[in-house]
Amino acid sequence: MTRIEESRNSQVRENETREETEYVFEEPDATHIPRGVEERFNQQDMSLGWLRILLNGQDDYQEIGKKQSQGWEFVTPDEVPEMGSTSVVREEGRYAGVVSRGDIALGKIPTVKLEAKRRFYRGKANEMLEAVNAQLMNTSNSRMPISNNSKSRTFKGRSPTFQE
Repeated sequence: MTRIEESRNSQVRENETREETEYVFEEPDATHIPRGVEERFNQQDMSLGWLRILLNGQDDYQEIGKKQSQGWEFVTPDEVPEMGSTSVVREEGRYAGVVSRGDIALGKIPTVKLEAKRRFYRGKANEMLEAVNAQLMNTSNSRMPISNNSKSRTFKGRSPTFQE
């Protein structure tokens, strides 16, 4: 009898000392696009993004017209079946057959067009910064000289590490 009790006690002890799994909570993100979907569209040289279709509960014709003139197209549910459980497909109105979440809809654009747009606006921002700096230097006075020692850097990827 004692032998059975010992084995029973050891079983209970093993159950109590199970490894606890660590769970990490992430705040839900309504704009999250699954990695597999993004990779599939990237292979087709397309980029995905969310387009605003409603503003204050009404159709936002201006925003959608502007985006469509830039080359954006709506993504259909057939192209992203894995998003069917987390998104709504509109069945009526101007945006029928569009994958949406609330007031935004999933859109696609050729990656080359998106990159061209980014280069254009990056160049425009640099021109504006140079104009401000030039105007600042023009107002410099020899009695109170102005020097611009500002530096701008952009880091992508891993965070920098420093030696201790």
